Amino acid sequence: MPGLRNGSMMIEGRIGRDASAGAGVWTLAFRRGPDDPVAVAGRAPDAGRSRLGALFGRGRTPGPRHRLTYTDGSVVLVEPRGGDATVLRRGDGAAIGTILHGISSTAAAATGGTLCHFVPHPAEPRTPDLFHLLVLDQSGNEFGRVQVIRTVAGWAPHHIDQLWDTHLWWDRGGAALPVPILGTRLVVERRVDRDELDALLGACVDMALGLRPYITAMRGEDPDPGPAPPRTPLACTHLQPGAD
Repeated sequence: MPGLRNGSMMIEGRIGRDASAGAGVWTLAFRRGPDDPVAVAGRAPDAGRSRLGALFGRGRTPGPRHRLTYTDGSVVLVEPRGGDATVLRRGDGAAIGTILHGISSTAAAATGGTLCHFVPHPAEPRTPDLFHLLVLDQSGNEFGRVQVIRTVAGWAPHHIDQLWDTHLWWDRGGAALPVPILGTRLVVERRVDRDELDALLGACVDMALGLRPYITAMRGEDPDPGPAPPRTPLACTHLQPGAD
């Protein structure tokens, strides 16, 4: 597996068309290198909906479910539950954890404890080309970053200068697609266990395919728009230079 400096790992997820499923169906393919696939995610069938329930509007999920399938055949289901939670389960139904959404997002393990936090980059959480999130451990220490790519220019290597290695393969551009998100770039600075990896890739699926906002900037809201311009006094509104 190609590696970054300091033993870090990078996984890119790129949106593409699912040729076997017809027009308008998208997948997210994760790779660590050109010949090193990790997993593929796509839309999962809605579970637990009867025809009668669907007819009367019952049993609808808050958003589409997605299925993340690793190269070893293991499966993670990414299931939205209302506006503030995403549930992660294995293919056999076993719970992995829940990602809770607010100003930032937190992945909590089903067994208790925190897997990670997703918080906005303090300097530049949103640019025209990408959204930039930090990944923190349960103690608040940064151990990774996620970039959610909005335009082809977002794939450019200068966005990851602090970890860039010229011998790596991530210098290739992407294609423009008729979707708001083109993919994700995940960088972690240490080894992660399987539950952590499931949470990280599940979050990438949730943001890229599910279009779920994980930080305020992804909702189009600016938490600090800056000072408002000074108001013009009403008495001065119609004064002209030299007027009495």
